[in-house]
Amino acid sequence: MQIQIIAVGRMKTGFSYLAPGIEDYLKRLKAYASVTVVEVPDEPILPSKTPQQIMEKEAQRILPYMAKASYAIALSERGDELTSEKFCAALFDRLGGDPSNGGIPATDSGPIIFIVGGPLGLHSSVLNQCQWTVALSRMTFPHPMVRLILLEQLYRAFKIRRGEPYHK
Repeated sequence: MQIQIIAVGRMKTGFSYLAPGIEDYLKRLKAYASVTVVEVPDEPILPSKTPQQIMEKEAQRILPYMAKASYAIALSERGDELTSEKFCAALFDRLGGDPSNGGIPATDSGPIIFIVGGPLGLHSSVLNQCQWTVALSRMTFPHPMVRLILLEQLYRAFKIRRGEPYHK
């Protein structure tokens, strides 16, 4: 299984403390899936541009990845807010599962992508093409922190799916 996290913007130096956690979960996830983080440039927030214009430029950078995906999931505070158990069940129900692989789907048609927007969120052209929208919380998090939280929840979902110890 291939998973790509498409993230608008790069890790800023003020968030370098998150890098070891991100690397740790990427390493842990190797036992279950090939997971990569792809950073697309964020659009500068300038007074001469409307939020819609900024999000539209970022969407133009995201959409080519969506064209190659077998399934696209947007992260948005307006999405489905789930417990870890319900996220796991919904994720694998939506993707299907391979009983010979512990219920983990084998997707040969392209990666499953999770999309993390920039500070202004995701443009409607991205949200409308996603098959699912998930909220990690109704709270607002710095976007670099969302990467870490998402990776941890993906790892937790794989552990739950396989009945392995971790989730308590």
